[in-house]
Amino acid sequence: MEKDKLISLIIKNYSVNDCPEILEWINKAEDNKEEYIRYKNLWALMQQGKEMPEEQIKDGFLKIRKNCKNTKRNSVLRSFMKYAAFVILALTCGYFIGNKDFIHETTMNEIFVPKGNRSSVILADGTKVWLNNGTKLIYPDHFNGKERNVKLDGEGFFEVAHDKRHPFIVNIGENRIKVLGTSFAVVAYSEDNIVKTELVSGKIQFDIYKTKGTNKFISYQLEPSHSLVFDKKSGKIFESKIQDSFYNYWEKGVYEFKDETFGNLAKKIERIYNVRMIFEDEALKKRLFTGSLSINDNIYTMMEVFQKASKNFFKYTHEGNKIFIGEKY
Repeated sequence: MEKDKLISLIIKNYSVNDCPEILEWINKAEDNKEEYIRYKNLWALMQQGKEMPEEQIKDGFLKIRKNCKNTKRNSVLRSFMKYAAFVILALTCGYFIGNKDFIHETTMNEIFVPKGNRSSVILADGTKVWLNNGTKLIYPDHFNGKERNVKLDGEGFFEVAHDKRHPFIVNIGENRIKVLGTSFAVVAYSEDNIVKTELVSGKIQFDIYKTKGTNKFISYQLEPSHSLVFDKKSGKIFESKIQDSFYNYWEKGVYEFKDETFGNLAKKIERIYNVRMIFEDEALKKRLFTGSLSINDNIYTMMEVFQKASKNFFKYTHEGNKIFIGEKY
């Protein structure tokens, strides 16, 4: 099969499941299968978020095809980045389930939103997902089986398409959140000690993994307009009402805080502004602040505000994307 024809069929959303011509070509050689997987992944990634006109997406995809002839894979990906709707730093290889006749196809996509960025994606079932700074989401190009599974590392807001027969599950490390059709947010960075979920509407079940006992999980139900925080270190659970600031954060990119430690704020600042906060005095991490910060703020103007708001003055310097914080000399 001519490569241009293969790409044309992929753009028209044909797959091995509904196009015997593609299936026959794939079964002829292992190289054909690998090439099909590569193009399917690229096409799936270029459609993320639909932030460019469809014709521009297709044009970019065809240009990548032309660059594939005499270039290595890394340079192909570099060409792809020029046309992508937003930055994607990694993707899994596509893989297929079934016998050697190549009947059932599932392509896994991995999207990473870098620090200082926000993005969104619509999944195959119609579920909408908004992703925040430094977040990774792994999801299939279509859902098979009894459950709709995705994996999240970071912050995401989900509007899940209702499907009573196929629960939607967000896997966050060893733990998971199970829903049917609802709106909720998750904060679950693997390097942080806490996992937080906030329910806007519907119903969710927060399953926390345990190592002992016959049942794998301890389950908690959450009511709308409530949040639940799990401390991975202590194993404690905290429940509270959602603050009004929840909506400002997800709708406007404004994070409001009250009596929050400088150490916790530093993690948020690093992700929002793509900087590294380095405390030269560990005691400064315990200082408490109340206020707000926006993704549109200038990081250095914001540091001046923190400096003036602190009861005990501190100094800061910056080198590139590093900000050093210490006591006044």
